Amino acid sequence: MSPSEITRLLNVLSGLLIGLIFLASALTLYRRVLEKRVRRSMSRNRGSLVGKRALVMSVIRPSRTGSIRPLGTAEEEADRASRKSSYMDELAVYPAVSDQQISKGRVVRVTGGTARRYIVKPL
Repeated sequence: MSPSEITRLLNVLSGLLIGLIFLASALTLYRRVLEKRVRRSMSRNRGSLVGKRALVMSVIRPSRTGSIRPLGTAEEEADRASRKSSYMDELAVYPAVSDQQISKGRVVRVTGGTARRYIVKPL
């Protein structure tokens, strides 16, 4: 190899190294920004049902609001089932919307929304 070829090879390798350093820096910055946004979103949705499972209490249609209630653990759900209808009046029920029809009794995942109206997707 001649000295000019070695120089050109070193220039190409240094250019690639600079490009990789730039890419790593950009990805690190993007990751930090994304982590901050996720932390903010988590703190904002801490007391809500977002990300949790819920049971549909009344039919949800694309153009109409239905209702959901949060699902508990298996033991809590077994206890609720044994108490019958008098206990059903005490359950917290929240309004929900979806882009598809979801029948009563189905389990859904709450994907977004506010305390006034949640957005759900069937599981």
